[in-house]
Amino acid sequence: MPAFFDLPSFFRRVSHPLLKRFFFNTPAFLDFDWAAVSARKPDPILHRFKEMTPDERQKAFQVFRRAESLASSMGTQVLIEASRDKDGDVAGKIAAMNNAHDRAFWMCLEHPDVIDGARTLARIESLSKRMWESRQGLPVQQLEVTDIMKSELSHQIIEMFQPEQCRGDHCVVEHVRREGNIDCFFAYPADYSDEREGYDLDGNFERTSWNPAFKIVFAYHEVDGTLDTYAQGGAKIRSRLAHIFARSVLGADRDLKLPELDCFDLELLKDPNLTFPTNPADRIGLVRIQSLKLRFHGSKPAVIEVSIDARRRDGSIHEVIADKFRDSHNRLTTATVSSAVLQAFIQTPDGKEHSISFRLSAPSFCDLEDSPAEQVLRGYLRAWRIEKDANSLAAAA
Repeated sequence: MPAFFDLPSFFRRVSHPLLKRFFFNTPAFLDFDWAAVSARKPDPILHRFKEMTPDERQKAFQVFRRAESLASSMGTQVLIEASRDKDGDVAGKIAAMNNAHDRAFWMCLEHPDVIDGARTLARIESLSKRMWESRQGLPVQQLEVTDIMKSELSHQIIEMFQPEQCRGDHCVVEHVRREGNIDCFFAYPADYSDEREGYDLDGNFERTSWNPAFKIVFAYHEVDGTLDTYAQGGAKIRSRLAHIFARSVLGADRDLKLPELDCFDLELLKDPNLTFPTNPADRIGLVRIQSLKLRFHGSKPAVIEVSIDARRRDGSIHEVIADKFRDSHNRLTTATVSSAVLQAFIQTPDGKEHSISFRLSAPSFCDLEDSPAEQVLRGYLRAWRIEKDANSLAAAA
């Protein structure tokens, strides 16, 4: 749910036919002349809205804020994904609408059962990429998710946090299956107790004690046995959680040794002759290094980041380095690559070209997400020898 909600702005962004449909049976709007209202000046709508009963306004606000939370390009994407099992061409109907607010509001009216799932997916997309870690080489299997499995995962998370950190007394676990055969588990352990201020439904101001929840996410890729883990608290916390997932969901032995984190060899990127071959079927016209962060060692250590203009298709990072650096540094022999940004130019089915930029950091950070195009690029990291093959890691299979 967004931290800030502006009702006049919401009424300006949503088309009048959808607002008319929503207020159709509301007494305050029975004789309302929608044709006489300007799309940019919602004052008459606001006036009638104030004439509604407090209970009617409260219920309307709940719908409006749910729609607002998905009124973005990313919201449209997760709405399409969450509604893929619906009959009819839901994706086509959404795509034909003028703006993200109309798409989200229409889904609230037409398919309200989809909204919670879409908001769950949206939460995945909004999580800090630096709090994710990936492991390869876990057992490859098709999961049949049961309540018993979720309950066991919840129990083990509680056992991890409650004795050591005095939190996590309760933990709800939800499951969503995403495109690409990815099983996502959302765990919501109870955090430390807190106090919040607000008004109850009768307008009385109060301070209420409550236990907020913090988020833990597991994304298991059944195709190759990759596990992505999101949690705050550092690598040790995420490693322990990965062990918990392997035991409670994959049924792995308690003494199972998980593989190491995905390991990237970024030193390859120092080679000016390095190429990034791709399959023509993937419509990738060009892959290049957009940025390098170099750590120089020796008597005068330094960290320098070199970038080229991402808006221009031409340009080479190594040509820039050769042009801007002193001769003694041209071959980068005194530097190591701590992170890099790669840029791929991809052709869409209609012949247009767009680019995707993604960052890699040693030893294991990659901010590629779960869209089909990004998953294709993730697969190439091993083909380009940037990502070490899972068979060379400590395998859990």
